[in-house]
Amino acid sequence: MKTMSEKTITKPIALVMLLTLLVPVSIVVSSWLGLHGQAPEQTTSGQGLTPSMDGQASSNIESSSREQLKPAVNEIDEKQFIADLGQKFAGVIEVKHAQIRLLEQLISYLKSRYPDDWESRVEGLLAQMYPELAAELIAKFQAWSNYNGWLLTERDVLRAMSPLERREALWAKRFDAFGSDAELIWAAELRNRHIEEALTAAEDMAASPPEEKLKHFVESVRGALGDKAEPLLATRRTELMDRFLSLDSVQQELKNLPASSRLVSLREIRSGLGMDAEALDRWTALDKRRDQLWATGSQYMEQRQTILATYRGSEQNRRLQALQTQLFAEQSELIQREEESGFFRFAGDRRIGRE
Repeated sequence: MKTMSEKTITKPIALVMLLTLLVPVSIVVSSWLGLHGQAPEQTTSGQGLTPSMDGQASSNIESSSREQLKPAVNEIDEKQFIADLGQKFAGVIEVKHAQIRLLEQLISYLKSRYPDDWESRVEGLLAQMYPELAAELIAKFQAWSNYNGWLLTERDVLRAMSPLERREALWAKRFDAFGSDAELIWAAELRNRHIEEALTAAEDMAASPPEEKLKHFVESVRGALGDKAEPLLATRRTELMDRFLSLDSVQQELKNLPASSRLVSLREIRSGLGMDAEALDRWTALDKRRDQLWATGSQYMEQRQTILATYRGSEQNRRLQALQTQLFAEQSELIQREEESGFFRFAGDRRIGRE
């Protein structure tokens, strides 16, 4: 009768002999080593073995299998990307600016997916996505590539130019690359430039009150943008208000006014930008709360300085916290955290109409 150890040894050996008749040796050895807890690619010291021909072939087969799977995954991802991109630009694809945005997103995707040959894939995808617009979009892609290549080549020269020279050089190249479409592609930049020019002109009216400056600003915007002015004034009204109120001369004029007169001036400015009565009332209520907050803030800063000059250590901290709680109530903890981070909201100049 065989002992347990003999059975334990005999069965694997018999198994190996049987498998040897059916499969290559390398696979049998690999199975044997796997059964005994040692990975086939490692020695007991943990160092890799030189792969046999059969091992290399097995690796090649696995690699080949992975490559066969990869295109299928990429194909699914690519179809989904194309579908999503097409849906995103479905209603605006004939808008010149939107065409450039589409090209930017398509190029970004292809560069990340096919870094070595992304450029060769652009035309095919454009033709697939927009057969009727393919020629126009491909021409836009070529112009866009040439323009960006020029920017890269001339970056040092452009950087050395004055702002006016650089703007003129950029626009000359844009018209060269895109023709009259350049104004449509960079329409947002043109609008912002007209707004900046109108603000600069208003700022130069040093002796005029804020209401007169605003009137000139709005008229300049309307003159520059024509029928596009009203939609812009309607959709960007708060932004334009903030930019106008940020003018140094406007801020100085408002700070010089008594609080009651300042409220009237701010209301007239907002009314001049087209705000209705309900909006004006909401802004006036907010202005009053801001005035009260800054009056409290001014009081706080004065008393804070007294505490800092008079007390030290824990007593100083205790008195500061008590003052913050007394003046700011539920906002006291926020004030404390701001000061701990080095920010003192009432230490600088207030921007009237904005805070």
